[in-house]
Amino acid sequence: APMEQARKAEAVAPALELREAAESEHRRAADGETRARALLPDTFVDAGAGGLAAAARRAAEELGGLESARRAEQRLDRLTAERTGLDRQERADEDVLHDAENWLGDWETTRAGLQARIESAQEAATRAEQLAVQREPAQNRLRAARQRDTFARDTDETQTHVLGARERATEAKAHWLDLKEQRLNGIAAELAANLADGEPCAVCGATEHPAPARKIAGHVDREAEERALASYQRADERRAEDERRLGLVREALAAASAEAGDAPTYQLAAQAEGLERRYEEARRSASGLHSAHEELRRAEQERERRSAAQQEAALRTASRVARRDALDAERSALEGELVQARGGADSVAVRAAQLERQAALLTETAEAARAAEDTAQRLKDADARLADAAYRAGFDTPRAAADALLDDAAHRELQRRLDDWQSEEAAVQAALAEPDTLAAAQQP
Repeated sequence: APMEQARKAEAVAPALELREAAESEHRRAADGETRARALLPDTFVDAGAGGLAAAARRAAEELGGLESARRAEQRLDRLTAERTGLDRQERADEDVLHDAENWLGDWETTRAGLQARIESAQEAATRAEQLAVQREPAQNRLRAARQRDTFARDTDETQTHVLGARERATEAKAHWLDLKEQRLNGIAAELAANLADGEPCAVCGATEHPAPARKIAGHVDREAEERALASYQRADERRAEDERRLGLVREALAAASAEAGDAPTYQLAAQAEGLERRYEEARRSASGLHSAHEELRRAEQERERRSAAQQEAALRTASRVARRDALDAERSALEGELVQARGGADSVAVRAAQLERQAALLTETAEAARAAEDTAQRLKDADARLADAAYRAGFDTPRAAADALLDDAAHRELQRRLDDWQSEEAAVQAALAEPDTLAAAQQP
């Protein structure tokens, strides 16, 4: 009976194998669907394959619609940068306005100070001109006074030299005249020295010279007289030169005294020094006139520049108000649009990545759900075919057919036992067919 049941079950085996394959495939598909659904939000727990596919299409459509949101986000970035630039310009213009206001507020004081410097320098220049007129005569008087003092000393020294020169010239003249007189007195001896016998005398013409005059001690000859004369002439020339120099010095002294006056030199020096000091002070003060004019000119240019900068900054500030309002309005509209487009994400790019992943997960889950549905249907069809095959094979249920179906080892064991039984039965039949056995069977 088990063998017979097994043979009947073999007719159901293909249906059983098909059902097992369908069940295994469905189990894998169901596991894949479970894993895919685990990655989805809870809102898609009960969604079928169609609902998941529709959700994937909506995510893809929303992803495609983010292109305008990307442009809006880029536009918002540009608007934000421009708004930041306007704020930076606003702060810079506020600094310009504040600086210009402070500087221009001090302008009158600055201008008055520079004007006072100019007036003071002009007054100093006038004083310097006046002092310059007085300065040269004072310097001339001081110089003349110093020359006067020098010439006075020179006059005294030169007069002393003249007196000495006169005395020396007088002495030299007296010495020469004395020598001349001595020579005249001894001229006979000098002439006698030139007499020769037979030669006529230069004085009397006689050719005989019985008692010529003889030179006495201290005789002065012509050479000595001429030396004394030359010495006298030199002394007299020195006297004349010293007297001439004395005359020149006296003339210079008179001229210097006439120019310097009777005031002492130290008094004139003090006056000239004070005048020079006041002149230098006035000149130094006047030297700042050009720089004061230049500084006033630069200050006026700076005032014009700051006034223009103040006006320009005020105009820019006024023009920025309208632009800032327009930017704020456009930013507000874009931010509202982006809040909806981002869906709670930090940026459109993040939202796009979320939608891409969500669309991919939904598509994958929809395919997994569809595969699970298909395998479930194939499993159902396999169950129907198995039930029909089991019924046709004489089994009440597919389970009974499965239980009757032997595996290869059990089938071989049963076949071996059947073969053994058939062999034994054949041996028994053969033994019963033997004559001895038949004869024995016929005995009472």
